[in-house]
Amino acid sequence: MLLYLSIITVFSFIISGVVTLIYDAFFFVVFGYTWLAIVAVVLIDGLTATVCRLLPKKWANHEKKIFQVSAKEKKFYEKLKIRKWKDSVPEIGQFTGFRKNKLENPQSVEYVERFLLEACYGEIGHFVSLFSGFLIVLLFFIAEYFWLIALCVALINALMNLPSFCILRYNSYKLEVLRKSNLKKQARLSA
Repeated sequence: MLLYLSIITVFSFIISGVVTLIYDAFFFVVFGYTWLAIVAVVLIDGLTATVCRLLPKKWANHEKKIFQVSAKEKKFYEKLKIRKWKDSVPEIGQFTGFRKNKLENPQSVEYVERFLLEACYGEIGHFVSLFSGFLIVLLFFIAEYFWLIALCVALINALMNLPSFCILRYNSYKLEVLRKSNLKKQARLSA
């Protein structure tokens, strides 16, 4: 989380500095508007996540085609070397009561299926957040240059949601393999 806060702080200074130079504005006013845009986009992301989490479970069914990860997509994620950096991205599953940064009970079919459900909800939330953050551009009337601040903050928000979306997709491929393996073991034990 400290990494994210550091990134946000650095970008807030960069955005404020650039907008100050372009519009010949007072830095601290621009900096205040930048943080207003950041808070607004965080609230929009939180609202987006809440609304997505309230969707019926059938919409977040891991067996739906939209949640299936192809071998080609998996190779793409492996080329991105997600395995090496995915643990550096903060996971805030504690807000939904289900953490997705570590498998607690990998032998349980029910647990893996719950994990897949939560991953699907996460995919929906992060995907929608890639776009919903741009709603802050509608607040452009605050100052003549606010649209530029809002656009920059929305772009950075989208870029910060993208890794989480990719990680969830990458992990769901592996979870599907684990689920199928667990189902086979369960069938052998009950036979």
